[in-house]
Amino acid sequence: MDNSSRRSLRLPFPYALMLAINLGFLAFAFFLDSPANLLEGFITIITSRAILVTDFFAIGGKGATLVNVSLVGISSIIMLVASKAKPSGATIMALWVTAGFAFFGKNVYNMIPLTFGVWLFSKYKKEPFSNYSLASLLVATLSPIVSELTFLGAFSVPVEIAIGILSGFVIGFIFPAVSAHMVRMHSGYDLYSMGFAGGLIALIFSTSANSFGLSLAPVSIWSYGNNLVMSIFMYSVSLTLILSGIFYEGPKNAWRDYCKFFSHSGRLITDFFFLYKTRIYINMGVLCAFATTVTLLIGAELNGIAAAGIFTMVGFACFGKHMKNVPPILIGAILSAYLNVWDFTAPANVAAILFSAALAPIAGQFGWLWGIVAGFLHVSVAMHVGEISGGMNLYNNGFAAGFIAMFLLPIITLSERMRKRHED
Repeated sequence: MDNSSRRSLRLPFPYALMLAINLGFLAFAFFLDSPANLLEGFITIITSRAILVTDFFAIGGKGATLVNVSLVGISSIIMLVASKAKPSGATIMALWVTAGFAFFGKNVYNMIPLTFGVWLFSKYKKEPFSNYSLASLLVATLSPIVSELTFLGAFSVPVEIAIGILSGFVIGFIFPAVSAHMVRMHSGYDLYSMGFAGGLIALIFSTSANSFGLSLAPVSIWSYGNNLVMSIFMYSVSLTLILSGIFYEGPKNAWRDYCKFFSHSGRLITDFFFLYKTRIYINMGVLCAFATTVTLLIGAELNGIAAAGIFTMVGFACFGKHMKNVPPILIGAILSAYLNVWDFTAPANVAAILFSAALAPIAGQFGWLWGIVAGFLHVSVAMHVGEISGGMNLYNNGFAAGFIAMFLLPIITLSERMRKRHED
């Protein structure tokens, strides 16, 4: 094989590392369970409803869920490489978010039609598919719609499969156009902007379906008793990321610019990979350990949705989040969860706490106090907003965060103006 062939086969380091991590997930799955049980659990995951909240740990088991996570992650990497999408903070983030939501809601069946729909949109626009690589991964926020229509039980199996796949094509086709407008609405202060777009589409879909007699009600399927295994798993992921940063950059360089992350508000678009290259893995590993520790300290379960929240924290550690703008949001969210009418460690409360960091740019831009306010308000909205989208939007907290950002920004602006007038 000549040198040019070797170069063409060589994966960029961020993709190679993510591939290795996903293969590690697959190996860990076989450590947890037998091949027969893994296959049975994986088939259960593929053929089940994926509406919020369906914890795959509960319906398929931890091992089968890790198989799903691994396969979703590997297929996503293949898609990025095939489309010649270069590594960036956005693509690395999307890989982690995609893998994270494979713990609940997303699988290798229900994400493919959506991705194909985005590919059709790129052909319609006569643009390279790589231009839509981010949308092609994050469109899977709406993957429950594909599963819900496929396993509806109202028609014959072939008809329902066709309906599910075709719906994925249509949603994937319109998603890039809808999501492109969402950042303007919240001015980049909702990191989970694709979730805001997904929430809008899910709202239209679910209300239309209900109007025509198709009842789509959210569910609550959670797992318990995972903390020991998942603690080992999450801290191992954290250590792998930190060691990767040290290995690639060297012990001195890896930590050299870490504090420079804190100078950024995190407002979209803040691409830490573009700014700091592979030193992002230090930030990713630190935030992984931080999110895992917070979950355990509040006495919560490390179930599928908590794992998704932690992976999302990891992903956005290369696209806006750091240890200065995340803690204020989580403090406000934890306080809100402690005071509200639900049990403090109820899974929905824990999910809202972890995903509240979508609003980290508010803390980064306007300070800790506004960050605490944003986190506090986010939990209340997140606990209810899933109902209006029928549980069809996996990035439900991105939907909630968009409303909080749009609500708070005018108030913050007014407050700043009043403060300056008082000072003058």
